[in-house]
Amino acid sequence: MEVENHLNWTEGLINAIDYIETHLIDGEVLDQNTIARQAYSSPDNFRKVFHLITGYTIGEYIRNRRLSLAGEELISSNRTVTDIALEYGYDTPESFTKAFTRFHGNSPTYVRNNKSGLHNFTRIVLRVTADGGSMLNYRIVKINNMCIAGYSRVFTSLDTAKNNVLIPKFTRECCSHSWDKLMEIKSTDEKPNNCLFGYRSNDFINIDKFNNEISCFNYTFGRMITKQEISGLNISDYSITSIPDGEWICFDCSDTTPAGQQSLWYKIYTEFLPFSHYNIVPDITLECSNVSLKKEQNYLLLQIRPDKV
Repeated sequence: MEVENHLNWTEGLINAIDYIETHLIDGEVLDQNTIARQAYSSPDNFRKVFHLITGYTIGEYIRNRRLSLAGEELISSNRTVTDIALEYGYDTPESFTKAFTRFHGNSPTYVRNNKSGLHNFTRIVLRVTADGGSMLNYRIVKINNMCIAGYSRVFTSLDTAKNNVLIPKFTRECCSHSWDKLMEIKSTDEKPNNCLFGYRSNDFINIDKFNNEISCFNYTFGRMITKQEISGLNISDYSITSIPDGEWICFDCSDTTPAGQQSLWYKIYTEFLPFSHYNIVPDITLECSNVSLKKEQNYLLLQIRPDKV
């Protein structure tokens, strides 16, 4: 049963962190999908909120906590480096030593011999605080029979912080190298003609060269047109991505910088969604940048589930 947004995000994160802390040792593989389920969240939304609230990706938090605990055990026990490495999820002493030295600034041998030279990374403790109080301007809009024509790139879903850099870089490259091609795409509707859109699709599983399953998503940047208008384009020049029909929550974003958009996403996920009655479709987002000289205004959109509950 999907109950996302019905659980306070703080409570959900506390549940997830409790789960992580319980499974840090014994070499367990901490699956991010399982962690997200502790917060009754989709994996992608959980990754976003975890990073927005804590400042760390899930992988960074797990790695830092394990290396911190491993350092404490190294100076308080007589266990071998190999045993400690296996206990904290490393396959070989060499990979453990490399990660340990990068994190602590000293090798396991140095730390054991000198009983010093450790960095401590404590468990994150979340508390309910009197926060918010900011104004979020939004409205409900309907999008039907539309698609994005432009350029697409696949990103992994596992590193939100990295994507916050890579996606703006991708859109800048599109504008720098293909601005004229983007401006050739026109809709019969005047409003989309003033805007560039970035559409993030649902997650899908990709297989890398090592035969590992990697959670990914497709990001399409371009112009919005109706599906009937696709026939007027040279399809070989563009990537075409359909937008799911339905109602969307549209938030005004007056700060048009990437940092401004990330700040608004933080407020949406931490101040608006946990206390609203809307149940959003997980993982997909739509970003709109107004390129009209008359007005510089961005919009961030999330699709509403049809039942709204």
